Amino acid sequence: MHEPHRRRVPYLALGWLRAAGLLAILSLVACEGQIAGGDSSTDPRDLAGPDARIVSLGPAVGRRLTREEYVNSLEVVLGVSVEADEYNLPRDERVPQGFRNSSLDLLLSPARVRAYDLIAHDAVSGADVPALVARYASCTELRDDCYDGFVNGVGALLFRRPVTDADRGFYARLFVVAQQEGEGFEAGAALVMRAMLQAPQFLYRLESQKGGNPGDAREVDSFELATRLSFLVWNAAPDQALLDLAASGELGSNIESEVERLLTHPRARRAFRQYIEQWLYLDAIPNTFELGADMKEETYRLFERLVWEEDADFMRAFTEKSAELSGALAEFYGLSPAGNGFSSYDLSAVPERVGFLTNASVLAARTINPSSSMIDRGLFVLNDLFCESVAPPDTPALQDAIAEVAVPETSGLSQRERFAIQSEEALCLGCHARFDPLGLAFEQYGSAGQYITEDEFGNPLPGGGRVELGDLSFDYSNVEEFAEALGGSETVARCAVEKSVQHAYGRRLGSNDVDLLSEVYADFVQGGRSYRALIRAIATHPDFQLVEVAP
Repeated sequence: MHEPHRRRVPYLALGWLRAAGLLAILSLVACEGQIAGGDSSTDPRDLAGPDARIVSLGPAVGRRLTREEYVNSLEVVLGVSVEADEYNLPRDERVPQGFRNSSLDLLLSPARVRAYDLIAHDAVSGADVPALVARYASCTELRDDCYDGFVNGVGALLFRRPVTDADRGFYARLFVVAQQEGEGFEAGAALVMRAMLQAPQFLYRLESQKGGNPGDAREVDSFELATRLSFLVWNAAPDQALLDLAASGELGSNIESEVERLLTHPRARRAFRQYIEQWLYLDAIPNTFELGADMKEETYRLFERLVWEEDADFMRAFTEKSAELSGALAEFYGLSPAGNGFSSYDLSAVPERVGFLTNASVLAARTINPSSSMIDRGLFVLNDLFCESVAPPDTPALQDAIAEVAVPETSGLSQRERFAIQSEEALCLGCHARFDPLGLAFEQYGSAGQYITEDEFGNPLPGGGRVELGDLSFDYSNVEEFAEALGGSETVARCAVEKSVQHAYGRRLGSNDVDLLSEVYADFVQGGRSYRALIRAIATHPDFQLVEVAP
């Protein structure tokens, strides 16, 4: 593990920081107690009637920052870069068919609290504290009004809203502690920032749920809206410019222009990569996987070119016939490498490589078990491209029953043949009939995404099938025809919108979100179905500015 530089902290200040850390832990636990509840394994699609609402209106409230959001936010507010792995900051768990920012799954752990303490120390040590003091402190004398001025200024940046009297009284005392230790104003300012970085007001996206009768909706205030917009586009805290606009009361009338400003910043590209990584499960590929980094880079560059350089129809990602590959990855694909670095390749004469579905990264990420890769990949298409699901065999009795009828890999049959036999059983037919036809499209790809025409037993792999799902009913003879059909499907396009809204709202979507999805989809289509049009549609939808009043 990285051993960060440790600047001396005054002895009395350590006591205050430990107290602040304890307060943060207790507050975090309280926050999580408020947002926990409900059955996260229940699919909201199965609920109906007046009790169908199991989630809040609008984006989820009370969310802890994910690891990516936390690191990104440190860069925005302090201008420092942090490698989370060097501090053993745990990665957040993904929810089934979802993302790592689900409010119900952002639990606290001692390892996370320890990492926050270490990172806060080093982040402040690496920040330009004199510049922050010059920007936010009204004066630098060792007296109360100077203390309050700095706490007001830097607190608004770190807490993403004006500080309260309680905030001011608590953090201003750290200046006194620094003074008692013989330190100056800048040392006190550093202690204030270190404590604030461990406070729930920074670590959580807290919004008030007061302001009406329980179940009613109210519009979020301008600072809450600024936070929602910045995390939507940047996956990070708002910058000073956005907070200043919120403070002026003019953000509500300038949402579209602010979204455009945020989209033009490199931070939007970083956030988009992090979204693609989760949507396509690229984070499942370990760093030690051979060519893994090059494989993921190919996928990122494909989407980035369509989104940022061309502002193209997002669905073109299914059928794109050009790619940027490293020399080693091109050779892996059976192409003549153009060099060691990344170069553009025309894949029009390579039918087995089309769009992102045949990227080695996507194929390898959904090979949980090489002997059942057809199922893994079929479930990925069903769950994440059609937004449909099947119940997992999650009871011991069901798992034992399936094991009894399973055709063993040692039979020497191909996956297609094994699962066709297994699907004849009534126990298996209902589920396999839904995802097997989707997985057959990837039959001709090995566990690492390499193109193959026969398996290890010498069985030929035809790679064709038939799909009847959503608005699609077609036969395909190869993956190119399969990808073209998905790229032209309205069902798949609507699912792409649903996934983005789910990520933006930080929760699973339910029956009460049907109108939201339909209206965002309509704006997405009107905007040329580009990703930037989708972000604009989410940001400007009325629901994005609402919060439900708590009981």
